[in-house]
Amino acid sequence: MIVKRIIHYAALVAMLSGCNVIGNPEGDLKDIKLEDWPLTDCSTSTRPVRDLVAYKLLGVPYKWEVDWMSGTTYIIQPDFFGTESSFSYNDYLAKNLCSGTHDAYMNLIEGKTDVIIASRDISRNETASAAELGVELETAPLAIDALVFIVNPKNPVKNLTADQVRKIYTGEITNWKEVGGVDHTITPYIRNADSGSQEKMETLVMDGLRMIDGTEETYMYEIIGSQMISPYAQLEIDEYGIGYTPFFYCTAMVRDLMRVDMISIDGVAPSKESLRNNKYPFVSSIYAAVRKAEDHESMAYKLYQFLFTNKGADMIDESGYIAIR
Repeated sequence: MIVKRIIHYAALVAMLSGCNVIGNPEGDLKDIKLEDWPLTDCSTSTRPVRDLVAYKLLGVPYKWEVDWMSGTTYIIQPDFFGTESSFSYNDYLAKNLCSGTHDAYMNLIEGKTDVIIASRDISRNETASAAELGVELETAPLAIDALVFIVNPKNPVKNLTADQVRKIYTGEITNWKEVGGVDHTITPYIRNADSGSQEKMETLVMDGLRMIDGTEETYMYEIIGSQMISPYAQLEIDEYGIGYTPFFYCTAMVRDLMRVDMISIDGVAPSKESLRNNKYPFVSSIYAAVRKAEDHESMAYKLYQFLFTNKGADMIDESGYIAIR
């Protein structure tokens, strides 16, 4: 696994270095107006970075605050109070969607949007859908994230090996006492197919092993969460559960609003430092994407390229992600 992690990380760096030749000076987007802004989309967990970049380039003040609609996450909101703007928040939302990972890719493939920031690279299913429509996407890793594992704070288990995680999610380990915890059945929560978290779990962690799912006789359909907040909601009330979630979503968006603990894997706690140094086992990336046929003089392509400039990287860092420079 260590060798595979090194190869995976080297591939990300190589891929980025091949895509990081920028023909779009910062000035190309200076004083851009909303009417010229391309149609964008994003994952739930990448919404803050997409919004922060947009607000900065459009000249809109912004602030982190609790999402009043959910009460469970922090988001970056425009701060129009006391300022003049040529557009409203509804005008902004009409050009900047947040459809979730899979739907963001499908919207880009189907021509409904122009540029996206997603929690993962394009999946096999999405690539097949694009091929059917004769569409190719240009994607590149934009920032470092990771898949982390979360438990109820009352759970005494604070570390698992990567192998133990895999055995829990194949059903080979079923009791917490097998990993140093109390004598109680483990409830392993999973995410719905095609979600960014599920795709990362299957490719980054499970390494081709078949996961338990809601169709297994020994498990409930309720273990499958259709929303990013689903495992948090379950683990707040389930002392004996375990779930997975993006590091950024947990640390920057959920924060203290939901009571869960991130656990160490192979003795390494997830942190910005352990992610940046690639010491945490399940480091991943978020991606930016456009259609390959996009006109390179279009605002969509200029925005896509801007994300990989030093100025774009500074904005990504400000959002809480770790920009790949």
